[in-house]
Amino acid sequence: MRALLNESWLSASLLLVVLGLTIESVPLLGLGALVLGAGGAARLWSRLSLEDVGYRREVSEHRAFVGERVQVTMHLTNEKVLPVPWIEVRERLPDDAPVVEGRTSPAGTPGFVYLTRTTALRSADRLEWPLELRTVTRGYHRMGPARLKSGDLFGLFEREEYAGGQETLIVYPRTYPLEDLGVVSARPFGEHRGGPRIFPDPIRVVGVRDYIPGDPLKQIDWNATARAQRLQSRLYEPSREHALIVALDVMTLEHTWEGSDPVLLERAVVVAASIARDAFDRKSAIGLISNGALPDADRPVRIGAGRRPDQLTRVLEALAGTNPFAMHPLSSELERRGEALSLGATIVVVAALMPPDLAATLQRLSHEGHTVHVIKTSDQLWEQALGSIPVTEVASRMEVLEEQAALEDETQPWTRSRVQVVRVGS
Repeated sequence: MRALLNESWLSASLLLVVLGLTIESVPLLGLGALVLGAGGAARLWSRLSLEDVGYRREVSEHRAFVGERVQVTMHLTNEKVLPVPWIEVRERLPDDAPVVEGRTSPAGTPGFVYLTRTTALRSADRLEWPLELRTVTRGYHRMGPARLKSGDLFGLFEREEYAGGQETLIVYPRTYPLEDLGVVSARPFGEHRGGPRIFPDPIRVVGVRDYIPGDPLKQIDWNATARAQRLQSRLYEPSREHALIVALDVMTLEHTWEGSDPVLLERAVVVAASIARDAFDRKSAIGLISNGALPDADRPVRIGAGRRPDQLTRVLEALAGTNPFAMHPLSSELERRGEALSLGATIVVVAALMPPDLAATLQRLSHEGHTVHVIKTSDQLWEQALGSIPVTEVASRMEVLEEQAALEDETQPWTRSRVQVVRVGS
């Protein structure tokens, strides 16, 4: 009915006016003029309804850990003299960060829900809706854009537009003290008690020298060799910074076509985050290598070791967005040395499986002088022997922690105060 009125009001009113003039009927002419005037006024009001109406979303934190709460405030303003008789705000929110108070409805896009609010705006009015989101799942959670819809007083004509843009809430995985995982050593991954060793830093080349038998093949500078007509090896600037590389294997089932075990994947991500956080607190340079990729990325995660103030943030953000799809075997990523895997670095592998290629790569890295430690996140029996490489099993400890976290999520009270519209300045 509304659609019929929207499309036919002008034709009907003109028809009444013409018919009234033809048969000289004053009532019919007056009715046509009334319909024409009311319809024109309603149409004009609809077009002006969202003019100078502003909407913005204020998010208290764009980064949080699983289980924390994030405050979101929806701001709606009307800067014009003409009031808005009704306006509907439909905000798009992530399903994995549910609203503590407020009823939502499923969105057409998987992973999103709609929060709808309807109100009226006076002249130069300002409204606020405070919300609280509870983060329950790690990941990159997007909010927005919001849809604004309004119209005339009678609801005959409507206008809508999108506002607020998009924002991303990055939710980090949970982290635990290493003691809770069953790693109780004061120096859990083999740091040397005599102080940091001096390692040649392959990123800082300071010159070349004649080749000495025993130099690694990758140390040879072929351009300098061609100029000197004899083998030349690179000279590296020494570095005392101890580096710990977390190597995360996202493979949780033997074959990629089998999919992924979500429990084992989340467990591995939590363990990797806990190790990185502990190492950073111990003043070690940390890095991350994974055969998983970030959202909307087409390459595996590789973060070189560093001690910058934002290094832990970079690692946690990468772990927050890690997906279950392995782009390559982890062994292939570890074979790619370069900046992400510096000489002398300690390598802590977090894995649910131990395929033959990964076992062979880890043994080779150990023979080359790396300290290698493996964290086993599953209770499966591994057939591959790792020799002298230590393996720490955390499956039983993690099962207890996961049950405790699930119980806390179920029993944690949610604030059930009624969401009110705050009219600013009134």
